[in-house]
Formats: sequence, C-alpha cells, structure tokens
Amino acid sequence: MKQAESPAAEGWSVGLRVWVERNGKALLGPGRLELLEGIDRWRSISAAARELGMSYRRAWLLVQSINEASAEPLVEAAVGGTQGGGAKLTACGRRSAEVFRELQHELRAAAAGVLPRVLQLPANSTCLHVAAAISLEEVVGQLLSDYALRQPAVKVRAVFGASNELADHVLAGAPCDVFLSAEEEQLERLQAGGLCIAKSQRVLARNSLALIVPAESESPLERPSDLKRAEAGRLALAEPASPLGRYSQAYLQRQGLFEAVADRAVYVDNSRGVVAALRAGRADAGLAYGSDAASAAGCRIVFRVRRGDAPVQYWAAPLATNKSSVAAQELLEFLTSKPAAARFRHCGFLPAASEKG
Repeated sequence: MKQAESPAAEGWSVGLRVWVERNGKALLGPGRLELLEGIDRWRSISAAARELGMSYRRAWLLVQSINEASAEPLVEAAVGGTQGGGAKLTACGRRSAEVFRELQHELRAAAAGVLPRVLQLPANSTCLHVAAAISLEEVVGQLLSDYALRQPAVKVRAVFGASNELADHVLAGAPCDVFLSAEEEQLERLQAGGLCIAKSQRVLARNSLALIVPAESESPLERPSDLKRAEAGRLALAEPASPLGRYSQAYLQRQGLFEAVADRAVYVDNSRGVVAALRAGRADAGLAYGSDAASAAGCRIVFRVRRGDAPVQYWAAPLATNKSSVAAQELLEFLTSKPAAARFRHCGFLPAASEKG
C-alpha cells in the first residue's frame, strides 16, 4: 500500500532514555540493566562482560556502583581471581531488573502510540506484514516498538508461529512482506515458490539449545550422557516437524542419545511447550531454546549445548510479492542493525555470525 504524501509527517522519530536514581546516585539505566541481565543469564560477571564487549574491571566497578546506590545489594559476587568468580542477582536484583525492563517497554509502547496521533497520520499509511518464528515473539515485539518510534508513519503487523507452518500459510497466499524463520530451509521453500527474493536472505541472530529441569527438581542430570539413565525420566522435545524439533533430534543423534531417550520422549509444539510441560509435571527435563531457557520461570538450566554441537540460526528476508518493497527493505535493515543486535542479546539470543546475500 502506497504511503500517503504528508510532508508534515516525514522525518519524525522519538528517542527515549530512561534511568533510575536513588538519593541522586544512578542505579539503573540501559547499560546497567544489560549487565544485570547478563549476570543473571551466565551467573558470572566476567562472562557477562565478555558478552557485552566490556572489560571485567569496568563491569565490576558498575556492579559496585549499583550495589552502593541501592538500599540492598542487587548482585552477590564471589571473588575468584583476576577473572572474577561466580555471581548472581539477589531477589531484589532480579525484581529490580524485571520492573525496569517493564517500565522501558511500557514507555516505548506509549510513545509509539502517541506520535501517530500527534502527527495526525493518514489512515492509509504504509502497512507491513511480518511472519516470525514463535521463539522470536518477545524480541520482535520489542523491536517493532523500537521501530514504531523511528518510523511512526509505517504500521507493522506481526503474526507468530512455527516457521514451517508460517511458510505453508505464505505459500497459500497469506500476506507477508518480511519473513523471519528459525531455519533457512523455510526461506528456500519460499524461494522455490517464487516468493522470496533471490540472495536476499540474511542471518538475523543465533540461538542455542539448553537442557532444563524444574527449579526445585533433584534431577540426577549434570551432563549430556546422563540422559541415557532411566532415572533421568521423561524428556520434553519439540515435535520433529518444527525447527526446534529438528535441531534437538539432530543434536541427540550426533551425541548417540536419541535411541536412549526415544521411549521417554514427550512431544510438544515448540520451545514454550517444553517449558510448559515441565511446569505442569508432564516431563522431568526438556530441550528448549537457550533464549527461552534463560527466562523460564520455575525452571533451571542444567547445561547449555555447545554452539558447534547444535548450531541454531534465524534467517530473515523480504518477500518478492509485496507492494511496499522499499519499506520492507528498510524494516529488514533495522532488524539486522547493531541496535537490533543489542535487543536480541537482551532477550538471550546470540549475535549473528555472518550475513548472507
């Protein structure tokens, strides 16, 4: 749909910077929140610093500053030599991070809703349709809120689901301008159907697999080989037809574990289904995406699968049939930008190693 010409509506964007102080001392801001979330994810200040491209000394000084500004410590750290020891968020730290993140989300959403009204944008502004893997729902939702602040004249509607099912719908005629898939094969299907622009695919982000168990479980699992033990119990796995299911099965087969767990497998729809199965007591352990495992309330991570053992990549591409190719390409550029990469990192994903096309 062609965007109506409205010179007064062009070039506007909103920038938001939110921080929290206590007694005049900075407590939380975007960078500090990212550090806290990294510590919570990796249980290590040094690992969080590496993930953020920050020196250990800088990270340690920030942690000290946060703890000194707070009424009670947000981070508990153990001294472990020049590279630091283990660390974790206190209950207050975890709650503070959650509240601050929620505050940021609500302010962005509010600003994104106000700007179009202030600018009196026409009803027939450009509208883009995005189809995205269900495991991207949280991060893409945040990114689209960010984009709405940058491009208030462009409406974006997103639908989430299993990548293979979304590809089926698009091939059947469902509207789609940008496709975000948990596996490259689905983009190849769209390209074979004449819907995906040749050589336009890009690596959007990477993910990992993680074995999780209920938080209070006394599971005997410690390492991958332990899955062979009968006392490991029922293992929640995504359906083999889904991208996560294929990643999980391929990993288990490479490790020589699939036959040992096949009779104890509980199949669910997706990564969130794995978490739900553990919470409901339907399974004793499960293989989920690392991004979901990091934020799965009521569950704990036993181990993360090494990247080389289970490479998980998300792909993005504009489709050839859309009527807003320029707007779709601009959205894709934003989704693969450095600010977007930071947002993916916030949500537990790994940065894209490379791009294609």
